[in-house]
Amino acid sequence: MDAFPSGKQQGEVLAKALAGEGYFAFPGLLLVRGPDALSFLQGQCTRDLRRLSGPVGALFLNHRGQIEEGATVFPHKEGYLLAPWGTLEGLRKRLKRYIVFDQVELVDLPLYRRLYADGREEVAESGEGAHPAGVYPLYTLLKGLPLLSDIGGELPQSVGLLHLVDYGKGCYVGQEIMARLEGKEVHHHLVGLRGLSPAQEAPFDLLLEGRKVGEAKRVMETPFGVFGLAVMRKEVPLGAVVEGGGGRFRVEPLPFEEAAWSGRRSSG
Repeated sequence: MDAFPSGKQQGEVLAKALAGEGYFAFPGLLLVRGPDALSFLQGQCTRDLRRLSGPVGALFLNHRGQIEEGATVFPHKEGYLLAPWGTLEGLRKRLKRYIVFDQVELVDLPLYRRLYADGREEVAESGEGAHPAGVYPLYTLLKGLPLLSDIGGELPQSVGLLHLVDYGKGCYVGQEIMARLEGKEVHHHLVGLRGLSPAQEAPFDLLLEGRKVGEAKRVMETPFGVFGLAVMRKEVPLGAVVEGGGGRFRVEPLPFEEAAWSGRRSSG
């Protein structure tokens, strides 16, 4: 199926995905192997891999605690398989930057990460039968799920991903900042945007009464209207109208349940 279906075909695929049917497939996995594979990854990601028994989402932070990369980690007989949430090249470069004396090898494998619409993930040898890749950004937007491009440079707490941080696992890049912020409230969170007028392509600053209160991370035209994701200051109430990128938006909670239910109804 085409990567970017349009019109009726796009709507049908999107409706199936919103109803929890089928899966998306992403090519290219990174095998991390060698005597130091566990200790190296423990020092890089936010999850405690000593208890790994199945796929888990993990973040890779910088020294300021900001998100650089993300991946799903799968156990493997030779070490660990990493399915990047961004690009394979970006994840590989991020890891290679920290390899000094570690006995670790990074190997690209022609495998696929299958992400099912019901939330399950698995490794497969092909992506045959998957939904078109071009529908995935629309699907994640309506479900309120950020892409790596939406969360890059943000603290996990600010984008609702604190559940991907295992406190007490030991030292890792960005751990000092995470420890300082443990139990403390951050000033931003991830919210939805409903477009009220045309706007330019994100990212762009969002203003309320002339004051910057957030940043639009993604704005897209969907079959249900214009929607977006933004990192917003928490004092901005839901329902408030903000401006940015030449347009106006109403701040809404995530996910966009109305749009998601519309998709389910249209799938019948």
